[in-house]
Amino acid sequence: MYKQKGFSQSIMSILVMILITFSTTLSSKELLVLLSDDQKIHNEISALIVNQSSLTVTTRLYHEHTRSAEYSDNKVILSIGTRACNKALENLESNEKVVCTLIPAQTYKALITKHSITDNKAHRVTAVFMDQPIDRQIALARLVSPNAKSIGTVFGQTSVAQRAEFERIGLLSNFETHIAFLDEAQNPVQILTPLIQRSDVFLAIPDNANFNRSVSRWALYITLRNKIPLIGFSSSYSEAGAVVSLYSTTEQLAYQTHETIVTLLNSETLVPAAYPNDFTIMINESTARTLRMNLPDSQELSKQLKEIHK
Repeated sequence: MYKQKGFSQSIMSILVMILITFSTTLSSKELLVLLSDDQKIHNEISALIVNQSSLTVTTRLYHEHTRSAEYSDNKVILSIGTRACNKALENLESNEKVVCTLIPAQTYKALITKHSITDNKAHRVTAVFMDQPIDRQIALARLVSPNAKSIGTVFGQTSVAQRAEFERIGLLSNFETHIAFLDEAQNPVQILTPLIQRSDVFLAIPDNANFNRSVSRWALYITLRNKIPLIGFSSSYSEAGAVVSLYSTTEQLAYQTHETIVTLLNSETLVPAAYPNDFTIMINESTARTLRMNLPDSQELSKQLKEIHK
């Protein structure tokens, strides 16, 4: 449920902001941009960077990046997407600082473990996550379903690491929590149907692409059939029928990535890896009417959520 077009726009937005920062900052640092995406986007961004002649900027597709001594002693690597982040951490050098963006939190944490990024390296790596924190998602569920007694979700191989947090925060929010696990060998209808039928509200949590496609298709159908509110994690979810979706836009992720780079340039330090500070809520008015839900508009709902989740 993440769109390729939106991903491309995110890359361009982030890089425009970063390049402006480098062009107006008296910095000796060198910027290496690693891309997870295809050659077309690579060429578009390379053309953009060529016009910034005062900058020491290199762009590469992730598989072109290897350990090398060809760069300066002050290198910042901006890794866009999971494959680029993985490659940057795999080849992390002592003179490098890495900022990963457009990457899910659990994927980033798994890469940190995979590449043994321990205390002596942790201060050189950070990230801006693309997904939302569990407590923000559950807070939204409580806002849209104030009388709900239970909340359900399904986990995949990566997202299952959030199970304990989901259960803990769900209980703190006065929800009875219902969970299930779905792998590629299981029938999603058989897993999702009883889970959704036991839940007063259902929360979609992102995992890998195959999991997301499978869950979104059937969760949308089963929740609507059973008149259960579904909270999605992208604009695509609400466009397809989820009553509410919570996500961060291209511009919001770009701005936070930009701020992370600015802090590094100004203070020589990296801020800790973080979820998006800003978010967007989309409401499917047709689904809300079908479910007979009287919701405030998206701006008011966002305001209420920000008050709760400061």
